[in-house]
Amino acid sequence: MLLPPNLLLLIVIFIVFLLTLWSHERLRRRTQPMPLRSFEALDVVRQALAHGAETGRALHISPGPGTIGGRGSTAETIAGLLLARRITGEAALTGTSIVASTGDATAQLALRGTMRQAYQRAGLPQDFVPSNVVLLAQDDPMAYASGITTIYNRQKLEASVLVGGFDQEFLLAAEVGGQRGVPQLAGTAVTAAQPLVYLASDKALIGEEIYAAEALLTQEQTPVARLLVQDILRTVVIVALVVICLLYTSDAADE
Repeated sequence: MLLPPNLLLLIVIFIVFLLTLWSHERLRRRTQPMPLRSFEALDVVRQALAHGAETGRALHISPGPGTIGGRGSTAETIAGLLLARRITGEAALTGTSIVASTGDATAQLALRGTMRQAYQRAGLPQDFVPSNVVLLAQDDPMAYASGITTIYNRQKLEASVLVGGFDQEFLLAAEVGGQRGVPQLAGTAVTAAQPLVYLASDKALIGEEIYAAEALLTQEQTPVARLLVQDILRTVVIVALVVICLLYTSDAADE
């Protein structure tokens, strides 16, 4: 007997909650940092944070044109927002200016809130400038990409981080960024855009790498715990798919 969809969803959420608590406890008891695979692509961010305060150039951050709650873009947008919060926290400590942009009003509010929290956690709430978080377009990816090119043309940037729900409109922004000499770190889980991200940006995060970037950039307990839960769930899904394939193959052979 199959379980009702709502009950099944609640069970899954409860399991994820327990896994998250277990991951936090596991990390709390460790005396050494969790060994994680490093991403060379994140060096673009580290270099921008190191040099931004000296050069006076800002670092541009974008979680993409997607929205929160929209079908097919929520996960990527949240990944971009989490990475933006970590970068902002580091920028607040180093004195690097941040310019952030979104292509959706809801995402803009979320981005402004996460950045404000990052400055508050750094003990520098007075340094947060709400006007530096701009809405370039609403529900129009091509118009948003065109807005990013405007930022590239008007400001000298130390780097640009384009990680989120980008699709093929990414190429428009990346091309202008390359012409202006702006180092670009880009990442998306959208299959159609991944070749463009890899070819047009200086460094790329492909597929699930965008969900791990936050943990690899900071090594703080909370993002690392989220990464551990993601790895566990990914393993469970892979095993389940293999078992289902074997069962179907066995049934087909019996027939």
